[in-house]
Amino acid sequence: MYLFDGQLEPEWNTNLKFSTIIVAVMSCFRLALKAVIETCISQGAWIWVSGFRKGNIEARLEDFKLFDEAATGLWGSLVLIWRMKGKHLACVGAAIMILAQGLETFSSQIVGLDEELTPFTSKSAMNTLPAPPPPRAETWHNIIQRGTGGNMSLGFSTKAAIYDGIIAGTMSTIPLPCSTASCTWPPFPTLGVCGNCTESFFKTSCDSQNVCTYTMPSGTSVSSGDGTVSDFRFTVAPSNGSTNAFSLDSQAFFSIFDVMSASQTSSRTRIQAYECALWFCLQSLNVMVTNGTQTSSMIASWSKTSFSETNAHLGEYTFVDVPEELYLQNQTSYTVPTDSIQTMRGFMDSLMLGNASEIAGVIQYSSDWIEALQYAMLDLDGWISRLSLSMTNDIRRSGSIDRNRMFDYSGTAYIMASHVQVNWYWVVYPLTLMILAFCYLAQTVWRTARDQVCAWKGDSLPMLFCRVEQSIHAQVHDGMDRPEGLNDRVGRTEVELVRQEDGQWLFREPINH
Repeated sequence: MYLFDGQLEPEWNTNLKFSTIIVAVMSCFRLALKAVIETCISQGAWIWVSGFRKGNIEARLEDFKLFDEAATGLWGSLVLIWRMKGKHLACVGAAIMILAQGLETFSSQIVGLDEELTPFTSKSAMNTLPAPPPPRAETWHNIIQRGTGGNMSLGFSTKAAIYDGIIAGTMSTIPLPCSTASCTWPPFPTLGVCGNCTESFFKTSCDSQNVCTYTMPSGTSVSSGDGTVSDFRFTVAPSNGSTNAFSLDSQAFFSIFDVMSASQTSSRTRIQAYECALWFCLQSLNVMVTNGTQTSSMIASWSKTSFSETNAHLGEYTFVDVPEELYLQNQTSYTVPTDSIQTMRGFMDSLMLGNASEIAGVIQYSSDWIEALQYAMLDLDGWISRLSLSMTNDIRRSGSIDRNRMFDYSGTAYIMASHVQVNWYWVVYPLTLMILAFCYLAQTVWRTARDQVCAWKGDSLPMLFCRVEQSIHAQVHDGMDRPEGLNDRVGRTEVELVRQEDGQWLFREPINH
């Protein structure tokens, strides 16, 4: 049991299980234990009547019946203990015989089975792994050439991801296939998109007619009316950035835009100004599926890059000085070609350009994207996070990796399986009985030698050739012809067994009685 404790329940075939083996072993143990105890109790009867035994209670002929019944049954053991008042060695054997009756019942408590999540191993082909590696990207170049002029355009999946990220109210990570109810994957790195929006300062200038213009450092501005009527202005415009800058080689920006609004009432004017940026970054993700529900989290992100010239894409940004918490393996290189960044920038600039204004109580928007962005002003950080996640999902799907590292981040599927749990405190029960049985056996052997009786045990032949003193035999009369007749006539007669000089064994009344 020690070897199997905490391990999967072994199954040798569909019909033979570990629990069946335990029941069979305990049944064999009980039978062996009873065989030892029965032998010792039967031998105890001869020790009990021995003339060399020392004790205050004299043996009676009916005691042979008590010992015989105690050796074979529960009730006989109880009667024997009552007869001996618990003061004779035979009471130990009787007690063991009583306790042994429950071995098979309590054996089911010794070993239990707990359902635990266990790694699921499958011999299927690589394309049917129970928890295949998650989609990820080491580089991204999902752009398409349009026409003969060399104009590049984003792939449709990337455009759809951007549209979805701008408008959607919720966004989740890519669902990973898991052939069982629960799967885990090691933390894995991937190329993705990071973004933020930071509040920006602005300058205010007003003319003589109380028409004020509010201008951000990048030049993006909005104007407010004279304050006599409700007024609203909203504008979004791409910029080269003030907090963030495209000129930095240490970060792969592909979109920087300003968001500015002016809300005016008769009492006050409220101005909001933000500079938002999106850039390629390296992310490490932790994903797991528990009971069919997927949870994911970003462990860390890294944005430091180094620009280098190449012949293939005119240049590329390579992520450098990547820390350990990104979980890169084998010094894998993560890069973004400059033409991918330029194509992405052109597309984003066309979307992040527009305005909205309130005319006669109705707000008119230049595009759906501007309307979605204006509604997001209440939680601009949440909006930029959803847009970044949507684009990251597409990059993970449409990006590429080295095929030699395709299975580096394969997951582990888990199934509920039975594990053996040994309840060691229940093992004390049969172990105690076994120790008591060996002690009882040793005492029986020693007393057999001390009280000078033969090891006749449960053999009935010696009883046939033992003589009975004439005075006792004369009391029998017709007792053998009636039920319980012998017990009534001589059962309570006190006797002792002695070996005579001629080698004959004799039951006689105790001399020192």
